[in-house]
Amino acid sequence: MTEYDSDVAVVGLGPVGGMVANLLAVSGLRVVALDREPDVMQIPRAVGIDGEVMRIMQTMGLAEDLKPRLKVFRGAQYLDADGNVVATRPPIVGPGPQGWPNRYNVHQPELEETLRAGLRRRPNVTELVGHEVTEVSDLGDHAEVKARDLRTNSDVLVRCRYIVGCDGGRSLTRRSIGSDYEDFGLNQPWIVADFRVKPSANLPEINTHYADPVSPTIYVHVVRDIRRFEFRAVPGEDLEHAAEPDAIWRRVARWLQPDQAELLRAAVYTHRSLVVRTWRRGRILLAGDAAHQTPPFLGQGLCAGARDAVSVAWRLRDVLTRGASESLLDSYGSERAEHARRYITTATELGTHLTAPTKEAIDSLNARVGREGRGAPPRLGPGLFVADAVGGSLAPQPRDAQGRLIDDVVGYEFAVLAEPSIIGDLDLSARGAAERIHATVVSDSAITAWLTEIGARAVIIRPDRYYYGAFADTTALGKALAEIAGLYGAN
Repeated sequence: MTEYDSDVAVVGLGPVGGMVANLLAVSGLRVVALDREPDVMQIPRAVGIDGEVMRIMQTMGLAEDLKPRLKVFRGAQYLDADGNVVATRPPIVGPGPQGWPNRYNVHQPELEETLRAGLRRRPNVTELVGHEVTEVSDLGDHAEVKARDLRTNSDVLVRCRYIVGCDGGRSLTRRSIGSDYEDFGLNQPWIVADFRVKPSANLPEINTHYADPVSPTIYVHVVRDIRRFEFRAVPGEDLEHAAEPDAIWRRVARWLQPDQAELLRAAVYTHRSLVVRTWRRGRILLAGDAAHQTPPFLGQGLCAGARDAVSVAWRLRDVLTRGASESLLDSYGSERAEHARRYITTATELGTHLTAPTKEAIDSLNARVGREGRGAPPRLGPGLFVADAVGGSLAPQPRDAQGRLIDDVVGYEFAVLAEPSIIGDLDLSARGAAERIHATVVSDSAITAWLTEIGARAVIIRPDRYYYGAFADTTALGKALAEIAGLYGAN
């Protein structure tokens, strides 16, 4: 038996597992990452990410590597059953509040390849691909992962302090901790087909939702020459044969002929709307599809998993290396469950309108989750932030006086952005609290101007880029720093 020791074992190396492993490695932890497949599966699945995900890629130092492989979102339209445009989403122009364009289309295998390349540059990561995990265990003072090397048919044992299960909707990790689902009732089969099109193909330049009272269709202009069609299965349809090539070509005949494209892949997916009730049990935590499943109608499935990754990794780092209380790990689940629930229930409701969309319904649902300038993104569930005007909401990414994006200045750490006078008046106790939580303090003319715009004199932003709170004076800022530092042992 081959044995490994690590701080954290990551089970599953899809996009969420890849992000968790990279973020843990950036944090200096020793990581063993396991996946059954020998390499990235060339299966087009997720096709959309947002500016927050790009900000997470920036934190890993991988945003510029991924950027050439993306396409900035060009807009979308919703058609009624007669072909009339009843609602639209505008194209993205320029960077949004996160410092990146608000929406991109992505080819998931290319995202995963970028993440894997990042892992292979990090000496504190051991990547065990072609390894099937057979058991995960919390043994009290440590955790273990047992796996089978599928190339040699030999056993592998990984000892670690914590396990993060990113092993998808059929998660062995989730089953091992006995976590059941909160089920919002969706159980809907869709047929999904991906094509590589030729120049002769005459397809829309923007994403298009075709209403139909029985079988609505979604068309996605993915990247370059890759296009996707999604069809809701007709009640009683023979799903066993629905993804066969002849059946797929019949479905797309209205838009595409065999001499105009290559069929890359077709599959039947059953869309579900689920959130686990238990995100952590002892030394085992869940992230991504192992923790929640969402229908794709908002394009937020991968985004939700990325938020899990950036939320859990800094907590594990601080518990393992900085003396932080394990209550940080409990707040991970309480925060993420409510946040994911908001997106999932909204996506589920949006799906019900695809048979007969209206402008009012589409605009209202987009506003509920802050899409493309409509409304504001939801706040986190109960956790590590103060109940003020901004606590628990996603912070924007301003630039400092030198023009640098603020995340590049502060790193994957707490940030204190404040007017110079506020910082100058902090007493030794408050300064010590900031040092204990490794907070980076930024105070310059650009930050002051940005604070004025949001009506604050100081803010604390967590490593996952969500506000801890906003403050009007030195006393309030110092009190907040002390409260956070109270979760950390003395240095």
